Amino acid sequence: MRYINIDDLELPDNWGAKVDKLNDDLRNAATHEERVSIMENNPVWQDLFIPLSNLSKGKCWYSEALEVMSDRDVDHFRPKNKAMNINNIPRADEDGYWWLAYDYENYRFSSQYSNQRRKHKFDKEKETGGKGIYFPLFAGSTIAKTKPSCFDEHIMLLDPCDEDDPSLLTFNSKGVAIPNADAVLDPNERIRVETSIKLYNLDQLTLQELRERVWDSCQRLIDEIRKITTDIEGVSAFGRARVKFLKDEIRKMTKKDVELSAVAIACCEENGLHILTEPR
Repeated sequence: MRYINIDDLELPDNWGAKVDKLNDDLRNAATHEERVSIMENNPVWQDLFIPLSNLSKGKCWYSEALEVMSDRDVDHFRPKNKAMNINNIPRADEDGYWWLAYDYENYRFSSQYSNQRRKHKFDKEKETGGKGIYFPLFAGSTIAKTKPSCFDEHIMLLDPCDEDDPSLLTFNSKGVAIPNADAVLDPNERIRVETSIKLYNLDQLTLQELRERVWDSCQRLIDEIRKITTDIEGVSAFGRARVKFLKDEIRKMTKKDVELSAVAIACCEENGLHILTEPR
């Protein structure tokens, strides 16, 4: 997961007027069913598919994958129709955040494996993952009813649009998503990471295999650098040029636009080479 600055989103020229009308319709709807009908018949968030995709070069904002996690979707981070907790944690209501249905700041560019409830077709024993209508809050949390009160919610999911969240998640050499021990400061942050791994389907086996290949590629570059720089005969001019080339290749792997760049960053950090990484 890499940080996405939603303020960089380029909106269509007519976006404001279009969603103002739809928001008025939602506020004036007499029933929940009427609001659902408005949203189902006016999925204008799809108009932002390309602009949202451009912010990550087509990568899912949750998994950082391109193809392995299936088709792309525009996810409502706070679900619009219904919002449920997990693990039988009490929630005062399960009303969705319909008032954010047309708020672009609530959109996340997502793969369907992360956004929708899915069984893994190659691992029938794996528990169903995918976010779906789940938006878990810690017990006792405020439930937002206005946009400003969203900051009062104690949410259990990592948000790629929160600058502090992506660094809480990291990976091991087998491509497994894990809490980042260097960044997680309290038990609730660990719970947030573990909940996100489950609900975003970040433990999907095919994705783990792809991460492992990225880690291995990065590790081979690092190992070659170490071999050259620890040669007892010293480093030749060719060796220095080769090391520079290898470092440049590692830097390319950690660039924000590259698929699974956070895995390459994790590999560098594991090897004590923070200097070669971009900020998460």
